[in-house]
Amino acid sequence: MILITTPNGKVGSEIVRQLQAQGTPVRVGAHTVEKARAAFPDTEVVHFDFNDEASVHAALQGVDRLYLASPGPMPAAPVKRVVDLAKEAGVQHVVRLSALGAEQGDNPLRDVERHLEASGLQWTFLRPNWFMQNYSTDMAGGIREQGQLLEPAGDAATGFVDARDIAAVGVAALTTDGHAGQAYGITGPAALTRTEVAAAISAATGREVQYQPISEEQYQQVMGRAGAPDAYVGLMTNLYQMVRAGYTATVTDDVQRVTGRAPISFEQFARDHADTWR
Repeated sequence: MILITTPNGKVGSEIVRQLQAQGTPVRVGAHTVEKARAAFPDTEVVHFDFNDEASVHAALQGVDRLYLASPGPMPAAPVKRVVDLAKEAGVQHVVRLSALGAEQGDNPLRDVERHLEASGLQWTFLRPNWFMQNYSTDMAGGIREQGQLLEPAGDAATGFVDARDIAAVGVAALTTDGHAGQAYGITGPAALTRTEVAAAISAATGREVQYQPISEEQYQQVMGRAGAPDAYVGLMTNLYQMVRAGYTATVTDDVQRVTGRAPISFEQFARDHADTWR
């Protein structure tokens, strides 16, 4: 049995759908059970709360493979405890959603990775670049209503990746051999500036969308007015610093190597989601 955590996330939801399409049995562990049941009405949904060990223990019963993703800027401690409980429950392989560059320094994501490496469990790390889906979800309103991308990214490029490709690599790691001990840096096929992103959305929608670079302070003000938690704003501010420093311009061939097909381009993503911005 495969247990999927954070199933309402961009990657988790897609992993569930791809596993279902393969006919693979799957259990969904959700903090918000009602939302997950509405999204996956024909799937086993159980309560899973990182801060409630009883719910984690119950959800892990009979599970041999675990997709482990934690919501938002969660600290490492509760995620590491889930790893311990998974080992106690007899889980054999953990596929952990991390982030590109997590291995470069001390951070909660790397802390969890190290804990998994020392756990004795088989593990696979998914380290994706920035999600294309950020533009069709979190940022869609500004694009649709103002025709603008407001980001403190300067003129730096990013190897944006489609969540469907991240999920495809995760599904391969959960269902086929040869992925234990692998850390996959998952990117799209090209590094694009935000100006190029705006041009691709413009071409897909037939309306003009422009990128407007803003300062960190302006970004924090925008996010604050939108009601974003301070911890999340701080996390995103740090991530944009990495963008401007050039760290996210990386492009890899891991999607091709694992899935046997080329990753989805931003142009294709924009065509697939064009109605979101109209």
